[in-house]
Amino acid sequence: MNTSTFFGNRKAVQFICSFFLLLLCLQAKAQDPAQYGTPFNGVPDRSDVNMYQVHIRPYSASGNLQGVISRLNDIKNLGVNVIYLMPIYPHGTSVKDSPSPYCIKDFKSVATEYGSLADLRSLVDQAHALGMSVMLDFAVNGTSWDHPWITQHPDWYDYNGSTIRQLASFPDVADLNLNNASVKSAIIDAMRYWVFAANIDGYRCDFANDPSLSFWSDVITNLRGITSHKLLMFAEGDRLENFQAGFDLNFGDKWYYDAISPIASGTSVAQIQTTTDTEYAFATNGQQVVRYTSNHDVLGNTTALQRFGSHAGVVANYLVSGYMRGVPFLTSGQEVDFNQTIPWPYQSVKINWSTNPSAALDFAKVNNFRTSSTAIRRGSMTNYSNTNVCAFTKINGSEKVIVMVNLRNSTSTFTIPSGFAGAYKDAYSGSSVTLTSGNTQTLSPFQYIVLTNVNVATVAVTGVSVSPASVSLNTGSSTQLTETVAPANASNKNVTWSSSNSSVATVSSSGVVTGVSAGTATITVKTQDGNKTAISTITVVTPSVTYYNIQNRWHPEFYLFDDNSGILKYGANPGTNTSYQWERISTGSFVLLKNRSTGKYMHVENQTGSVQTGATDATWYSAQWSISATDNGWNYIINRWQTSEWVHLENLTGNAQYAGAQNGWYSAQWKFVAASSSSKMTGSSEKNDLITDVKDKDVEIYPNPVTNGEFYVKVPQDFSSSNEKALITITDFSGRNLTTN
Repeated sequence: MNTSTFFGNRKAVQFICSFFLLLLCLQAKAQDPAQYGTPFNGVPDRSDVNMYQVHIRPYSASGNLQGVISRLNDIKNLGVNVIYLMPIYPHGTSVKDSPSPYCIKDFKSVATEYGSLADLRSLVDQAHALGMSVMLDFAVNGTSWDHPWITQHPDWYDYNGSTIRQLASFPDVADLNLNNASVKSAIIDAMRYWVFAANIDGYRCDFANDPSLSFWSDVITNLRGITSHKLLMFAEGDRLENFQAGFDLNFGDKWYYDAISPIASGTSVAQIQTTTDTEYAFATNGQQVVRYTSNHDVLGNTTALQRFGSHAGVVANYLVSGYMRGVPFLTSGQEVDFNQTIPWPYQSVKINWSTNPSAALDFAKVNNFRTSSTAIRRGSMTNYSNTNVCAFTKINGSEKVIVMVNLRNSTSTFTIPSGFAGAYKDAYSGSSVTLTSGNTQTLSPFQYIVLTNVNVATVAVTGVSVSPASVSLNTGSSTQLTETVAPANASNKNVTWSSSNSSVATVSSSGVVTGVSAGTATITVKTQDGNKTAISTITVVTPSVTYYNIQNRWHPEFYLFDDNSGILKYGANPGTNTSYQWERISTGSFVLLKNRSTGKYMHVENQTGSVQTGATDATWYSAQWSISATDNGWNYIINRWQTSEWVHLENLTGNAQYAGAQNGWYSAQWKFVAASSSSKMTGSSEKNDLITDVKDKDVEIYPNPVTNGEFYVKVPQDFSSSNEKALITITDFSGRNLTTN
C-alpha cells in the first residue's frame, strides 16, 4: 500500500466526517423555529423573583389567554416580576383521558380553548413591556392516551407487561420512558420550541421529583445553551437535590406543610428555622425556594383564608414566606381574598374579582419593599423567633432590616434582643422607630413590623450602663441584666456580653446571667459602636434545695413520681420516698422539673402519649414547663415546646399523660407541696437555741402557695409558749433567698 495514498485517504475521511457532523448540527438548529420577537433582557435574577401563578380557566369568564391579557396591569401592580401560566396545551379526549391541563395531547400547540399562538405571543409581548417575565407550565413525565406518540412511538413509554403504564397515581396520563434518549430529545425539542416561537422566559416543570436528576441536568444544560435567553427553571417538587440538577427554584412544599400550616394550627413558631435549614441544604449561588400560602393544588381543597384564618393571617404568612428566605408566590384570586375552592379540573368556578379589591394593596406593599431591599433578597438571616412571633434580621453590607410577625390570631409579646436595638424607619410608613434591648413589643393578632436602617441619620453611642450593677443568685438560677445605651436614639445599639469567669456565671447574647458554681464573676456589656463598656458584679451561692411533692386536684391521693422506667407515673402516699420529690429549676420564664431520686427531668420530647423522664438539659424546650396558676393554689403544668400539652391523668392509665387537656380539668391541675422530712421535731434544754429540725405536720404555713404577698405560720402550742427561737427562711421556686427571720 502506498503510504502517501493512505494518509491522503485518511484526511479525506476526516473531512467527510467533520462535514457530516456539521450537517447534523445545522439540522438540529434547523428544528428550532425562527426567533419571535426580541429576547427579554429584564428577566430577574432568581433571588429577585416575585412570582404570580395564572390559573387560566377560572381567571376570566372566557377562561382564555385574552382574559389574562386584560388583567396584566393588575398583576404588575402587585409588585410581580414573573408570571407563570398553567398549561396552555390541548388535553386528551379519549375515553382514558381527562380535561386536566396536565393530560397533554400536543406539547407544541396552544389549545383552542385558550386561544392561539398569536394570543400567547401577545400576552408575552405585553408582559415584557410591563417588565414581567413569562414562564410556561410544562409536564415532561407523560402524555394523554391519544397523543400521537402512542401509535407513532409506542417504544417511548413504560410498560407493565404489554400494557403502557399510567403515570404514578394519574390514570389519565400515559407514563413516558424518560430513560429513552429519543424521548429526552423530543421533550427538549418541545421546550426549546416555545423559547423561540413565543419568546418565553423559562419553565415551571410539573411533578419534577419524578424524573431522575440526570434527566433534568441534560434538559437544563441544553436549554441553557440558548445563549440569547436568560431562562428561569422552576422545579415543582420538594426533592432537595433538584438544585443539583441546575434548577434555579424549588417548590416550598416543606415550608407549607411542615412550617406555616402546623404553626397556623398552634405549633411553636420557633421551629420554623428547621424547615428553612432543610429546604436550603443543597442550594448554592442564590438558588431559591418558592414559598406559597396557596396554589392550584391546595386550592382544590382549602383556601388560604380558610387555612390562615383571615386576610391578615394570609398576609402575615405571605410576608414571612417572602422575607425570611425564599421567593414569594401568589396564586390567582388571592389578591382579592377570593375565598372559594377551585376543584380539579378547574372548569366549574370563576374568580370574582370584586370580592375585596383593596386586599391587593397589602400584597403589593410586601412585594415592593422586598424588591427595594437588597438585605431582604440577599442578606444573611439571624433568627430570633419565639413560640408565637417570627422575628429575624436580614443584613447585607450596611443595610439592616428587622422583621417581627405575630403568627397568632391573638395578642403576642416579644422581648427585643440586643441584635434588634437601634434607630430605624418603618419600611412602609417611614415613621421613626427606636428599639431598646430588653423592652417588650406587643403585637396585635397577625400584626407585622418591618423596620429598616436605610436613610436613617447616624447617631453615635456616647456610653452604656447596666442594671442591676450587682446581683446575688443561686447556682442554676438566672437573672436578666439590662443595658441602657446612650443616647436613647443612638443608631447602633447592638451590644455584646461577656463573663470574666464562665465557670462561676455565664451570660447569654441577650444578657441573661446563669449561676454555675459558688464564687464571684464580672459581667461586661460592650457596645458595638464606640466600644463603650459597663459591668455588673455577680455573686453566686449554692442554695439549699427545696423539693416538692406534686399533688393532683382531681385525685388528691395521687402524686407524680419517677420509677426510672422513662415514663412519668403517679401513685399514693409519697411519704419520704425521694422518687416522689421534685426540684423546680428556673430557666427564666420556665422551669425544669428534676426528680430527686433519679436525677431525671420531665419532658415530652418523644411524643409517645405519656410524659417521659430522662437525662435532658436546659436547652430542651420539651423539658421546660410554665406553671400557670388556676385557683386555691392549684396550677396547670404546660409544656414550652408544645403549648397544647399539659400534664394530666384524665385517662387513669397509670402514666401521666399530656394530650387533650382542657381548661378547667381538675385532672390537669397540680399543687406543689413541700416534701416531707423523715426527722422528728426536738426541743432544746437551753434557752435561745434554734429549733433546727421540725416535722412539716407540726408546723403549718397558710395560704400555700402565698397569695398577695402574705402568709401565716402556725406552730405547736408547746413551742410557741416555750420562748424558743425559730429561723424562717423564705425562698422562691428557683431557690433564691428572699428573706430570713
